[in-house]
Amino acid sequence: MTREYTRFEKARIIGARALQISMGAPTLLASESGKHSNPIDLAIEEFEKSIIPITVIREEEQ
Repeated sequence: MTREYTRFEKARIIGARALQISMGAPTLLASESGKHSNPIDLAIEEFEKSIIPITVIREEEQ
């Protein structure tokens, strides 16, 4: 099941992944000779390709 993320969830996911990358976490993209040097750009590209290793757990609505 594919869920749409809210803009707040998207911002939080990208921000958290960018922080991980900036702290030295390996990226999940094939390195293209410095195409992106900014952790935020790398996180956005991972998010857009749906390979970002972060999930969102939502509480069930009542």
